[in-house]
Amino acid sequence: MDLGTAIVGMICIAVCAMPFALISRNIKKKEKQLLESIKELAKQHNHEITQHEICGNYVIGTDVSKNFLFFQLNTKKEVKQQFIDLSTIKSCNISNISRKTANGKVVERLDLELIPKDKNMSVIVLEFYSIDLSFQLNGELQSIEKWNNLIKKQLTENK
Repeated sequence: MDLGTAIVGMICIAVCAMPFALISRNIKKKEKQLLESIKELAKQHNHEITQHEICGNYVIGTDVSKNFLFFQLNTKKEVKQQFIDLSTIKSCNISNISRKTANGKVVERLDLELIPKDKNMSVIVLEFYSIDLSFQLNGELQSIEKWNNLIKKQLTENK
């Protein structure tokens, strides 16, 4: 193999790898911005994020010691931020809205519903997935199950 062929081969490999490197860098930058924004939301309310998760278009975090939950969803149109005092919450449930198709079931929405103790207050809905924002599930189902269990555990520990 001569030097010219080796150089051309290395250039081709570099050109092919460049899009993957740029995409990875953009994803990490987006995740860092999401985490910083939810940490800032917590800081504004004198809290600190002790546990968090970033998945797709949202970030969720909790201040376990003060029993607060923070959630931020970024859509193309807006940024929705929510902070919830878990001491006012009775229970939480997963709402899986799907429809049947010829090929099986298609998940249209995944919401985590927080039911308040006060019956006059409305249910708080945290949107983990919507088919309008993303065409394919990318870990949201596992994430919502994880946070449902974490919140339920936190609710029972702080009764």
